[in-house]
Amino acid sequence: MDVKENHAGTYLKIKERGDSQSNSILIPSGSIVELRDALDEAVQALGALDTGKGGGAGGASPANQCVCHVSNLSWETTDDTLHELFSGYGEVVSAEVQMSRAGRSQGWGLVEFASAAEVEYAISQCDGLDLDGREIRVRADKGRVAKEAAVPAKTKRQRQTQRNLNDADKVVDPVRIFVMNLSFDTTEDELADHCASSGEVASVELLTRGRAQRPSGSAVVEYRYAEAAAAAVDALEGTELDGRDLRVRAYFSN
Repeated sequence: MDVKENHAGTYLKIKERGDSQSNSILIPSGSIVELRDALDEAVQALGALDTGKGGGAGGASPANQCVCHVSNLSWETTDDTLHELFSGYGEVVSAEVQMSRAGRSQGWGLVEFASAAEVEYAISQCDGLDLDGREIRVRADKGRVAKEAAVPAKTKRQRQTQRNLNDADKVVDPVRIFVMNLSFDTTEDELADHCASSGEVASVELLTRGRAQRPSGSAVVEYRYAEAAAAAVDALEGTELDGRDLRVRAYFSN
């Protein structure tokens, strides 16, 4: 499999070798993303078939309406970067990049939200976003395979424990908070006025993503005093601004 280029542009060349001859399949660069999405679905389907071998209740489990499927991920994307991106669009319960048995990323992942409404919102806002240099594709999950549902609870607890340990290593900025689930119509001045109920606001930065600098639905708010920032985390959590219930947590400086 090689990447080639001619007068018509870049294309992917896949050679298929037989006993007496070899054939080549040429895929234009514009179709590679669609091919990768199709391969992602094929990997999931094959996983369901493997689970069903030997009888029993194998196959795919019913689709979870609180889960979205994210494909075309960079090999460098991790659970944490996936979690960070989608936490700007709702309450993320879990975010997992799917790995092969060899421990390598398969280029797709699953993100579970607290509600189906947050999934729909994330799909509408994140499909086509740039993450780690790749334009990701986001859609509703069509159902996890049974072997994924059968992962022991202990393993899931271990993953959460590791995430907690990672958070423990981070340094909390005493005068800043991280605000999520913002309306894309909210301005910095409006957010500053909303946050001023907890203390004097020094600055507000609305965060963007991708080359197009699209709003991410999250922001960093800096207070003049640490006491105000600490009080704001609890005071502003769940408050409404421009029709959105805000999610607020401490801001990590590293």
